[in-house]
Amino acid sequence: MFKEINAKLGNMRKAADWTIYPHNDNGNIVIQSDTRICKFDPTTGKGVLSRNVPNGAYFHHLNKFLGAIDVVVPREVIDACIDNQPKSGDKIGGLTIV
Repeated sequence: MFKEINAKLGNMRKAADWTIYPHNDNGNIVIQSDTRICKFDPTTGKGVLSRNVPNGAYFHHLNKFLGAIDVVVPREVIDACIDNQPKSGDKIGGLTIV
């Protein structure tokens, strides 16, 4: 079972379901929906949100020259991400085991 939250970030028209990636070494949190990806600092909430990519947004879409924008992630979304972040032994998307 993978960990998911529902949220609207930045210039999105409506909320989307986001898969939460495992914690990484630099302290940032990464979440990904069907059409966007977002990376942010959980302490400040400052991050980068990709543009809407109909066939799926991936890590390279976090670059500003590909249309990514700066965002401030709301505290309630940060808290939901921290509470639902995958732990060792969890499956993500039914394929990857953390």
